[in-house]
Amino acid sequence: MTNPPTSELPVLRKVVRASTIDLIVDQIRNAIYSGSLEPGQSISEVRTAELLGVSRPSLREALQRLISEGVMTHAPGRGVHVRRMRTADIDDIYAVREAIESQAVKLVVRQGRSTSRIGTALRELEHAIEGNVARTIGDADLNFHHAIVASSGSARLTDLMKVSMVHTRLLSLSEKRGYEVRCDLIDSHRKLAEAVAAGDEPRSLAIVARIMDEAASRLHGPDDGFDAQVVRGHDDETPAGDQWLQLRERPNDTMRA
Repeated sequence: MTNPPTSELPVLRKVVRASTIDLIVDQIRNAIYSGSLEPGQSISEVRTAELLGVSRPSLREALQRLISEGVMTHAPGRGVHVRRMRTADIDDIYAVREAIESQAVKLVVRQGRSTSRIGTALRELEHAIEGNVARTIGDADLNFHHAIVASSGSARLTDLMKVSMVHTRLLSLSEKRGYEVRCDLIDSHRKLAEAVAAGDEPRSLAIVARIMDEAASRLHGPDDGFDAQVVRGHDDETPAGDQWLQLRERPNDTMRA
C-alpha cells in the first residue's frame, strides 16, 4: 500500500505576514492532526525548538496558545503533553462542531454564497472512500466539513473550525480501539451538500445534527446503539521520513497523561 500524503489542516486564508509564533502553532497543529505527535506524548522544549529552528521563548509562547486551545495540557513537574481526549470530551466536542457548522450553514444559505467548494470536497471524499485508506478518508471527511465553514466567509468561524478539527482528530487518535473512520458516510454527506446547495436551511441543519450525533455515538462504542462500517488505520500511514518522529526516539519523551 502506498503511503498517503501527510495530513495537514486546510489553509483557511492567506497570511501575508505570519508571525513566528503563528508558524510554530500551525506546524505543531499539523503534526498533531497527522498523528505524528501522539495523544499523551510529551513535548521536549529543547528538542522541539531545535527541530523547528526557533528560540525556546517563541516555542513556549506557541505552546501556551495550544494549551489555551485545549490541544495540549500542562501539569506542574510533568511538562507539556499533547492532550489525550477522554470519553467525557466526546459530546462536548461534537456539540461545538454542530454549533460552528450550523451557523456556517445559515450564513451560506441566507447570504446565497457559492457552494462550489463544498461540491469539490464531496467529490474528494467520494474518491477517498474508494481508496479505502483510513487516514485519507478521515482527512477528506474533515475537509468536507471545513469546506462548509469556509464557504460561510466568516474568518472567525473558520478559525474556530481549525481548532475543532484538531480536537476531532485527537478524539479518534485517543480511541483505545485504534484510529478508525466511517466508510459509510457518503450518503449523509451527499444529502447535506445537496440541501445546502438548494438553500434548504431546516433540512441542512437537521442533517448536520444527525451527522454529529452519529459520530459521537460511534465513539461512545457499540453499546451506544449505533452501528457503522469502519476502516481501521495502520502504522504505515505515517510517512517514515516524518521529522516529528525524532521526538519519539527516547522513551522518556513520551508520558501518558
